[in-house]
Amino acid sequence: MLTEESNFKIVILPIDELKPHEKGSPLYLELLKQEILQDQMLRYPVIADEKTHIILDGMHRWLVLKSLGYTLIPVMLVDAFKSREIHVGTRRIHRYLWYSHNGMNTEKVISAGLSGQLMEPRSTRHFFSFSKFQKINYPLSRLKKGAPKDVSKYLAKMTKKEGSTAIRDWMEEIHEEIDFLTKRKKEVEKEMEEFLHRIKHLNNGFSLS
Repeated sequence: MLTEESNFKIVILPIDELKPHEKGSPLYLELLKQEILQDQMLRYPVIADEKTHIILDGMHRWLVLKSLGYTLIPVMLVDAFKSREIHVGTRRIHRYLWYSHNGMNTEKVISAGLSGQLMEPRSTRHFFSFSKFQKINYPLSRLKKGAPKDVSKYLAKMTKKEGSTAIRDWMEEIHEEIDFLTKRKKEVEKEMEEFLHRIKHLNNGFSLS
């Protein structure tokens, strides 16, 4: 075991024990591969369901190491069915609107991974009660390495134009989240202002000090 804290554990597992539930993006795979090769380390672990080893987050990290021939990978194991701690959406904004009917759930994710009928790239977003950015900075030199593997069967087929469209969609999704948070911030600030206004006009001795 690599480490264990705050109800999650990070272990080193054989890379072939993990199973994806959606296809990867060739463009993002290449971008991440360049970053990992430059760093010569994996900054963050893959997050997978502890019972089925279906990947919940870090699909492209898994693909990069697999394509490079690594046979081991750091994995954070969690219980995917703990709905109060983990929920699934189809867009980043579902982090805040977790109750919305987005048509995605844990059962569909696990089913896709077990059946091998992979969803399209970025079909799901997993949200956790903890930060998924648990830095481990694990050196590649400490992982066993064999011959490079062909991972094309896990990738979506994309033309350059489709890749550019995917990037635009990704940016639009990020801006959607920023707009939501900006609006929510203004609403909370207004609520605080009105609350302070009410307190200011109280004549019963209450004070903020």
